[in-house]
Amino acid sequence: MTSALLPVSIIGFVLVSYIALRPFSTQVRHLFDLLCFVGASLILFWHHTLPLPGNDGAGNPSSLWLHAVAGIWWLLGARVLVAVMSFALNHNRRWREARLFPDLTAAAIYTAAVSVVLISVLALPIGGLLATSGVLAIVLGLALQNTLADVFAGIAFGIEAPFNVGDRISIGEKIEGTVVQMNWRSIRILTDGDDVAIVPNSVVAKSDIVNRSFPTRIRSAFIELSCPSASNPERVIDTLQQATVLCPPILPLPLSNAVLTRLGSTENRYRVNFSVSDTEHLSTTKDLLFRHARRQLYYSGLYYPRAAQDVRSSDEATGRQLPVPLLLQDVTLFEALTPAQLAELAANLKPRTLEPEEVLFAQGGTEATLYMVAAGILRISQHTQPSGQQTAGFIGAGDYIGEISLLTGEPYAATATARTHCKLFGLDCHVLRPLLAENPNLCAEFARSARRGLAILNRAAAVRGTDDSARQSLLHRIREFFDYPR
Repeated sequence: MTSALLPVSIIGFVLVSYIALRPFSTQVRHLFDLLCFVGASLILFWHHTLPLPGNDGAGNPSSLWLHAVAGIWWLLGARVLVAVMSFALNHNRRWREARLFPDLTAAAIYTAAVSVVLISVLALPIGGLLATSGVLAIVLGLALQNTLADVFAGIAFGIEAPFNVGDRISIGEKIEGTVVQMNWRSIRILTDGDDVAIVPNSVVAKSDIVNRSFPTRIRSAFIELSCPSASNPERVIDTLQQATVLCPPILPLPLSNAVLTRLGSTENRYRVNFSVSDTEHLSTTKDLLFRHARRQLYYSGLYYPRAAQDVRSSDEATGRQLPVPLLLQDVTLFEALTPAQLAELAANLKPRTLEPEEVLFAQGGTEATLYMVAAGILRISQHTQPSGQQTAGFIGAGDYIGEISLLTGEPYAATATARTHCKLFGLDCHVLRPLLAENPNLCAEFARSARRGLAILNRAAAVRGTDDSARQSLLHRIREFFDYPR
């Protein structure tokens, strides 16, 4: 009776202990497993019993309680082994989130431990059970074939490893994002819209998979646009390459380039190839490049909207410089002026041409001149301590710089240097005096337009070339500079 109660007591003690330890942390439970495993090992060693088949100890014990200790030894050993594996893999973020293989390995360990206990320790005849389980497995396989397809597809992913947790992938043509978890049934993808797409493993296995993170996260892409066939292709290509300089997300390496892809009777097709550091920058960079390419071509006289083509003569579409009043009309600073006033300003514009690396104005200069870029790229740089000259950005055709200096006489807060061959128009502050003499209210209009121009997003590089202190009390400074009372 005592020998029968002893294994029951041992098993009951272990079960009660597990239930009592459930509120405690995982580390405490794992420590308890280890202590129990060591205790069971010492008991078997003390009684010269090995928990292995084919021996005179645990395989054919003389006492029932040794059967229980040997069975517990195998089960505890399986738990300790799984705990060690989990502890090792949890230090790796990829394995912590890709749970499929740790779960499969743990299931295999527990299955092996239970099989050894049933066959070798308890010496139970399980042949009939195995036959029955085979039939049951066939039934379950038919009922769960979709789930099993997901599981085996997940196993294939683990073996082939086409992607890992943290990689950016695209599946087919609809889903693209970062893999945040891989489990038994599916993978979870964080899309660019901050949604989580849960895709079954079997669906992933049947789809085209592109790993955007291997070998690097750099993404190459292109945009396509058309220009009138009369426009010089060499000039168009050069202008498109200049547009890539105006887009900060575009990487300097690999080099961006523009190519002619198709000739037509009315228009030619061009492609601009570029690279960004990550796919998340792709859509915004395409938008930015389209806008800068259009501005560069438009103000260089190489591209016109169709509405404008209908009213222009054919020689104007061949690359001739746009009329200067149109360039003035697009300057936000002069939005309040009438066409007659704009024509008066245009008559006093001073054209200027710069070679690459030629300085337009230096930081601290007091020319009080506004410069409008008709073609080419200007580099805006500032001298800072202790790094020296630092590039603040680039401006291109259709942009302007120096409005604060024009209106207040403040020194330039940056240096402007030609990045490419540039065509510009300068407007001296003395040209504004007659306009202000006729209409003193223009001071307030200029102040309002200057502030709006400084707030326009695509003028970020030009705005960095202005002094922040000069923007304060702008209307007062304008009136003071032009000697007009408040």
